[in-house]
Amino acid sequence: MKTKTGMAAATFFITAASLIAGFFMPDLAGRAADQNLTVQTEIFAIEKIPSAANAKLPDMLKLANSYANEVYLNRGDERDESEIETTVAYIISRLSEYKVLDKIRYGDISVHPFIAVRGEMLSDAAFGYADMDNAASTGDAEGNTSDVSGQRRSDDNVQMGILWNCSVNDLETDATLDMLIDDRSGKLLSFAFTRSRSYPGTEESGSQEESVGAIQRDLQARGLEMRDFCEEYYGFRHVKTESYIEGEPYFVRMYFEDENGDAIVLDLKCDQTGTWYSWN
Repeated sequence: MKTKTGMAAATFFITAASLIAGFFMPDLAGRAADQNLTVQTEIFAIEKIPSAANAKLPDMLKLANSYANEVYLNRGDERDESEIETTVAYIISRLSEYKVLDKIRYGDISVHPFIAVRGEMLSDAAFGYADMDNAASTGDAEGNTSDVSGQRRSDDNVQMGILWNCSVNDLETDATLDMLIDDRSGKLLSFAFTRSRSYPGTEESGSQEESVGAIQRDLQARGLEMRDFCEEYYGFRHVKTESYIEGEPYFVRMYFEDENGDAIVLDLKCDQTGTWYSWN
C-alpha cells in the first residue's frame, strides 16, 4: 500500500513538474534564444567588416561622407565610450583653438557606435558592392566640378567601417555639434554645427547684401583655419583651396594629399544665414 501510494505521489509530482516546466520553459527558451541571437548578431557585425580592416584614413573619410545605411552596435571594437568622450572633448578644444568653431560650453556627451554601410544593408552585395564613381573629378549638387585627375585616389572599395556618432549641446546658446569619429584611428571624420539665429554673430545687420557678404567672408576665414587644422591634425599636405559662394550652400573645397600621395577632398559648408556649418 505504501509502495502504491509512493508511486502515485511520485507520478503526481513528475506530472506537475512537467506541466510547470511546459508552462515556463518556452518563455525561458525564447529568452535564451533571443539573448544568443543578440550576441551572435553583434559578433557578426563586428567581425564581418573585411574592407575596413586595412582601410586608410582617406578611405574612412570618404566612407563617412558616402555611407547609405547604419547598423547599430552596443560597443565599439577598438575603443569604448570613455575613450570616445575624451576624444570628443579634445577635438572640440582643437577646433575652437583654430577658430573653426566658436567656443561652446557643453554638458553631457552622447556617443553611439554603429557600422556605416556603403551599399545594401549587410547583404552579399554589400561585400562586393561596385563603386560607380570612377570619374576623375568631384562635384556638388550645384554641378560645380574640379579636376583631380592629377592626384592619386585612395581605395574606393571600403564598404563598411565602425564609426561613432557623437553629439553635444551648448548649454548657453542651445547650439548642437554632431561628429563622426573613426573607431580604429580615433580621428574626426565629419561634423555638423547648428546654431539658432539668436546666436552671437548671426544677427542680421545692414542690407541683405552686406549680411550675405559677411557670412561668405566668415566661411572663407573658417576654411583657412580648417585647412591648417587638417595639416596639423591629420598630417595632410595642402594642395589647393577653392571657394563656391554663388549657390546655396556656400562651401570651401580643400584638396590634400596624404603621405602616400592619395588625394583627399574635403568641404566646409554653411547655409546663407550662417546658422549651419558642416565639414566633409
